[in-house]
Amino acid sequence: MPSRQDLEAIARRAGGLALARFRHVAAERKADRTLVTAADREVEALLVSELTALDPDAGILGEEGAHREGRASYRYVIDPIDGTSAFVAGLGTWCICIGVLEGARPIAGVVYVPRLDETYSAVAGSAYLNGTVLPPLADEPSAGDQFIVAHARAQARHRIAYPGKIRSFGSSAYHVVLVARGAAEAGVIGRAHVWDLVAPGAVLEAVGGCYEYVGGGVVDLAALGDGRRAPDPVLAGTPATLAVLRAQIDAQ
Repeated sequence: MPSRQDLEAIARRAGGLALARFRHVAAERKADRTLVTAADREVEALLVSELTALDPDAGILGEEGAHREGRASYRYVIDPIDGTSAFVAGLGTWCICIGVLEGARPIAGVVYVPRLDETYSAVAGSAYLNGTVLPPLADEPSAGDQFIVAHARAQARHRIAYPGKIRSFGSSAYHVVLVARGAAEAGVIGRAHVWDLVAPGAVLEAVGGCYEYVGGGVVDLAALGDGRRAPDPVLAGTPATLAVLRAQIDAQ
């Protein structure tokens, strides 16, 4: 498999293309009513081209329709711009996501946030932020104002009795890496797709976190490998933190 540095470099080149289109594209509605732009399609084409050249044996699955079977035991799962709504709104929390999925496990990933110049990555069980190793997550919250991150419709779909603050930044991947770096205590990600989860999931797993469903049970990423939505809202955090958070959430 290509090195972490190779994957980070591809993500950064894709981010450069997205930045060139930022605030210069119009949005469209896809069949599922989510937003898409020409930038999403152009970035996905660049990612597919570069990953194919770098690793021709691997399969590829992309949010905007990219699909290629491969001979390798793993495949790349890509989201060219995770947080298209934030991208369209001119906000800076959208991400370029390159995940590597082997069976049900995210074995590597890069989440690049171009406007913030933050590169989250993971390979071989270690996670990094801008090249610095991220420490394992603690079950006890850190000092300061505590918050969880939640998807934009969380207030309509859940009753959340979390005692701290609830914040939303418009990108599932960014929410997950905020949990992985210890900034957010946990995340209510919603009924995400596999391309929302693989790249940041590799970072989260490397620091001791995991995905679980709000109703209980570990998220099987292989079961979402055909692009279907998760059947239940997904949570991100350590098992101990999620056990507490689950008791604070009622799905409506």
